[in-house]
Amino acid sequence: MEPGLVQPVLLALTIGVSCGMIVFSLRASCVRRFERDVAWLEHTLWRFSPTPKPARPYVVAGYIVAAALLLALLIFTRNPILSIIIFTVVVVIPRFYAARAWSKRKKLIEDQLPEAVRQLSSGVGSGLSLAQAIERLAIRAPVPIRTEFFVVSNYWKLGADFTTSIEDAKRRLELQNFNLFASAIIVNHHMGGNVTSTLDRLATSLESIARMRRDIYAATAEGRMNIKVLAVSPFIMLGLISFMDAGAVGMLFTEPVGQAILGVCVTLTAVGTWWAWQIVKSDV
Repeated sequence: MEPGLVQPVLLALTIGVSCGMIVFSLRASCVRRFERDVAWLEHTLWRFSPTPKPARPYVVAGYIVAAALLLALLIFTRNPILSIIIFTVVVVIPRFYAARAWSKRKKLIEDQLPEAVRQLSSGVGSGLSLAQAIERLAIRAPVPIRTEFFVVSNYWKLGADFTTSIEDAKRRLELQNFNLFASAIIVNHHMGGNVTSTLDRLATSLESIARMRRDIYAATAEGRMNIKVLAVSPFIMLGLISFMDAGAVGMLFTEPVGQAILGVCVTLTAVGTWWAWQIVKSDV
């Protein structure tokens, strides 16, 4: 081996051995982190689909893609701090997207639940059994609540107990209004009574809650707009300043002090946005 290649090879071996020792020493933490990611993905997929695929291959593929992305950023940007910031944002996006999609789905289900309970009450009042009324909702109700009643109906047809089917839907949805509906149905199923009257009162209560939520949402509209302005304005100001003094803005990304200032600004903006959002966020 040429003398000039000895030092780079030794450096590469040293870095490789060091990384291997770090991974070996943190193997228990890595395994726990992997299991948490698998549990999160399984729970997320289970909420969107009653028959999700195994999550482990997707988690492993995600790790491989993340490592390749970090390596590519380090090679092309040649800026470790900027690469880590971009990598962190990209890694957070899937969880943020899943949480946002689930939030939208929950909102649709909550909006559709009062009318679905009314239809269920109408079906039972017209002479159908509770199982037949739920089966009819699984066909006629709008998406996405139709899917949930379809799952409950199928579990029931496959031999599952009525209480088990409803409890399974409660765990999958984790919605307060649906929990109220499920509890009323289960209690009525075990204790007996007038199902139609119970469903009518429940539908009236759910409609009142929905109206209250709409009122609160309208009252906090201005606050939510202010939060969006708070989150976007630093980036707009940075873009405007870059037109007037591109060199000064470039130093934020190239100089260590500038990178530190940029990191502090991003952190403070994120904390302020989160704090303001917690203030205006309503939970009825």
